Amino acid sequence: MRSPLKAGLIAGSLLLALPPASSPRQQDQLVVEKKARYIPAGPGQTPFDVTRHVIRLDEIQAGGPPKNGIPALNHPAFITASEADQSLKAQDMILGLEFGETAKAYPVRILNWHEVVNDEVGEQPVLISWCPLCGSGLAYDPRANGRRYTFGVSGLLYQQNLLFFDRETESLWSQLWGEAVTGPLAETSLRLLPVTMTTWQSWKAEHPQTLVLSFHTGYKRDYSRDPYGDWLLDRRLALVIARNGQTKIYPYSELKRVGPTLQDEIGGLPFTILFDTTHQSATVQASGGETPPHFVGFLGNVRPFFPTATIYKSR
Repeated sequence: MRSPLKAGLIAGSLLLALPPASSPRQQDQLVVEKKARYIPAGPGQTPFDVTRHVIRLDEIQAGGPPKNGIPALNHPAFITASEADQSLKAQDMILGLEFGETAKAYPVRILNWHEVVNDEVGEQPVLISWCPLCGSGLAYDPRANGRRYTFGVSGLLYQQNLLFFDRETESLWSQLWGEAVTGPLAETSLRLLPVTMTTWQSWKAEHPQTLVLSFHTGYKRDYSRDPYGDWLLDRRLALVIARNGQTKIYPYSELKRVGPTLQDEIGGLPFTILFDTTHQSATVQASGGETPPHFVGFLGNVRPFFPTATIYKSR
């Protein structure tokens, strides 16, 4: 069985000790190097062409598995909620998406070992991404410039956050930004989609007809074990809501003080946050119209990526 960071646990531990920069996005403009620049992608793998980039290349961190060493799921199988009850515990965390009449749940126990899922929810193409080091689960529309892209795991990090890559151009993408940061597609962005991180018990209660990502992935992994469970990570959670260039961050510690319900708005769009202290989960509901795109991640990792975001504080 291959651990997600097999030969890179020591190197990974060193990476975790590195303090984050005051602002990860230290270059706001595209840089095109005069000479071609490449970053190794592992033995037998074509290196990543980083001649075009919008981040500092010396801040891209290696030391983990090679490209595709953590295998993305490209043709995921799904089971019913009753079938999932045979494998999932009530308190297991999932990422949940709902589009149209279709709801799907992606167990974190599986995402810990794969990190990227290329899928559809109803008629909506989705890229599911999970960074165990940042506790961040995000969903994107994988279409840009009139084309749908498929994604894999690069084995590289930026500010401790997952860099995935598209298989069509092998550009590197920041998970938390949803933006290509190197390669032919540098400066291209994906549309963020609303995704809920909650317990299996809570999601199933709200979505009894949900489909669930099957543990029969085609790979031999011990999905009962969290390979990052013993890592020293700052696991303070926060809800992030982003819309039309605005971002608001709601630390769980603040939501706990407010109570089960918080009403707010972003860019003129009202919404309601439902916070469950028992399950430590935050759900965003539309107060009228659309539900704003949102996700959950570790507060200490999220804040540097959104330095101008409003941080919610209870009164």
